[in-house]
This record gives sequence, C-alpha cells and structure tokens, in this order.
Amino acid sequence: MGVRRDDMRRARAAKGIEKEAGYLGRWLLLHGPEHHLKREVVAEIKEEAKRSAGTGDEPSWEVLEGPSATAREVLNRSQTGALFGGARLIVVREADRMDGDEQDELAKAVKPLPAGVTVVLVTGETGDRGRPSPGSRRRGIRAALQRAIAKEGLAIEFPALKAPAAAAWAINRAKELGKRLEPAAARKLVEQKVGVGLGELESELEKLVSFVGELGIISGAHVEEVTPRLVEEDIFRLVDAVGRRETGRAVGILRGLLQERREDPGRVLWQLAHAIRMLWQTKILLEAGWRPGGEVDAETAELLPQEPRNNVLVYFARLHWQAERMARQANGMSWARLARAVQALRGCDFAMKGITDKVRENAAALELLVVQLCTDLEMPVWDAGGEHRESRSRG
Repeated sequence: MGVRRDDMRRARAAKGIEKEAGYLGRWLLLHGPEHHLKREVVAEIKEEAKRSAGTGDEPSWEVLEGPSATAREVLNRSQTGALFGGARLIVVREADRMDGDEQDELAKAVKPLPAGVTVVLVTGETGDRGRPSPGSRRRGIRAALQRAIAKEGLAIEFPALKAPAAAAWAINRAKELGKRLEPAAARKLVEQKVGVGLGELESELEKLVSFVGELGIISGAHVEEVTPRLVEEDIFRLVDAVGRRETGRAVGILRGLLQERREDPGRVLWQLAHAIRMLWQTKILLEAGWRPGGEVDAETAELLPQEPRNNVLVYFARLHWQAERMARQANGMSWARLARAVQALRGCDFAMKGITDKVRENAAALELLVVQLCTDLEMPVWDAGGEHRESRSRG
C-alpha cells in the first residue's frame, strides 16, 4: 500500500495539510482512473469515522448517486449532523456523472462543514465512454467544483500507475500474501496479462497464491499457466502478424480470440480498428521526428484526436512499453497499406451490421478481413458496402 500512502503525503503536502489531519470534517474529491485506491481510501475514511466515535459503532453513512444527485440535495444533507452525534459521511458515487449545472451550483456553495460531517465525491469506474448525444454536454468533474473542493478540503487524483510502479506494487502485495513474486513474473502480469489496474492485479494475485499452494514463489511459468493474456495483447499480436503478412499466424490468433476466448466478433473488430487508428497516429508522430520516449511539438499534437481514449500519446503515457512496439509496427506499414486497411475495416463493419448481405457469419467476415489485411487481396463480398450505404441514405 506504499503507493497510495506516498500519493496521500504528496497531496497533503501540496495543500499544506499535516499528515495527521486525517480525512474527516472536510470536503473530499477522489478522482482519476485508479479505482482500487479510491475504494481503499473510502474504506479508510469509514474506519477513521468509527475510530473517532470511540465506541466502534458504524458511522452515519449515506450514499447518493451522481446521475440523480442535485446540489441542493448534497448541501441539505451536509448541513445536518448525525442523529446521535459522532461522524456523518455523505458519499456521492459517480460524481463525474452529476449534471454540469448542478456541479456548478455545488461549487459555489462549498464552504466549511458542520462539526463531524464529511462529504466525499468519488468519480465512477466506467466514466463517459461514448460520444455525447446531439445537444448534450459531456459529463465529468467540472473544473470549478474541483477548485472549490481543493481550496476548502482535499482533491486527490489517482492516476493510472506506470508499469514499473504497478509491478512493484504486485511484488509487495504478493509478499503481504506470503509469497515471493519474481520480478519477471510481475512484469509479465502487468505488461501482457492484466495491465496496471491494481484491483485486477490483486484479484489475479489471489488466484496465483491459491494455485501455487505451499510453494513460496510465483514464477513466470505460473503466470503463463494461470492468467489469460490481455485481449489487447492478442490484438497486438494479430496486428503484428498482419504487418508481417503472416496470414496463417494471423488467422490462428483470430480463431483463438473467437473460439478459445469466446470474444465477441464485434468487440474484436472494434479493437482491431482501434489498433489501426493508433498505428496511423504513430506514423504521423514518427514522420514529424518523434521517437518513443521523446517530446511531441504542439503542432503535431494538434493533428491527433483530442479525446483522451482515442489519443495515442495518452495511450503511451499509460502503457509506455507499447511505444517502441507500435513504432516498429508503424515503420513496417506504408500509408497505402494503412489506407487499404481502413477501407477493409469499413467493409467488414458494413457486412457485420447487415448493410451488405453477402457474408452472414461475423466470424467468417473477420477471417476474410484478416486475409485481406495480410495479402491485399480484394474482397468483392463487401467492396460495394460504401455505395450500398450511400444509396440507402439517399433513398
């Protein structure tokens, strides 16, 4: 848990708050993509409230849901102490999905809380992953609310850990569970199997501890045997095979995804398209003089999608080891091949959505797509997809 404690110390030092000041009696905002640590801090706040009561009784604990919560509701509840004294906690879950106007109203009203009252806003674990509908505004924590809470209380960001920090956390956590996790096994867990999410890492470590039984060491071989690869890792292998024009290997990886891992064909297509888009952006960066680990000039950065989940620089910041790998892939594919890949992906998408009716099975459509990506063979089964869609829209 040293990662979280260091984060807390840094956050408190930046705000001039002494370590022993604790969480209670203030406004708190817990935000960022590392959800496991946010959940831990919420649990710590609850434990601190129990200790402050001196009786071990459960504190007054009320939970509001962000999508339906209003500023008036939060404020009204925060102005009332616990019925029988002691600590009173108001937690707003998925606070990033609270209406923007309500957030603005709440920001204006953030002020010192009554004795014993703590208000905790926690951002959600899924966030707003889709595009906003026409006329709607994207949700998220408003800057005004974040500033108000940081001034009056404590706003703590929990960024996704970099791979080395996540691997170190896994080694420490395994030690707490009575096992020695080999460094190479920790890297395999983080880089190929689970990713940097601490909740997922902890769950996988518990499985590995049970698997090795009386053995004191968890090795890379144990990880390989017990933990399935990240789907993203298989997609990377698939794109690598495509880039090398290894048709048999690419089809084999695809069949493993569909038949062994039972991945949804639509999801595989989306991830494959996402990987090609990331390669496209990487090639833009490389031609502008960027190299993995280097800086990007503002003009080049503006050429990339600004939505974080579609921006390759955000992706590399989270999974830095992918930069070298993706740079190699991008160098191995010409602009013409990438353009043909985009066209082929669109044709496959039309087929899987039923816009063209020549391929009725999604798995077959994906195999044809992979063959086309590897060989550049034309696929008449969906070449008319774009024209078909245009004729429908005109009709």
